[in-house]
Amino acid sequence: MANELNQQRVIDEFSRCFRKMLMDPELAGELVRIAKENINQPNAYQRIAEEVSNQTTIKIQEEHTEADKKFIKLLMDVVKGDSQLY
Repeated sequence: MANELNQQRVIDEFSRCFRKMLMDPELAGELVRIAKENINQPNAYQRIAEEVSNQTTIKIQEEHTEADKKFIKLLMDVVKGDSQLY
């Protein structure tokens, strides 16, 4: 039961994030820019989380939820994958 609740919480958080991105088309570009600027820095994961929270309408708590972790990892994977195309 707890696992199902956690999965639903992750889905709900991702849904809210995607809604924000659909409502603000510039948001996706901002997220990618932030990740690109910080991906090679020490503590890249933490820096990206802080910058996303400080510079966008997506707020990531200091104590990251499972959805936060998945979102930041996905963002980093997108940037890494983009750099491999060139």
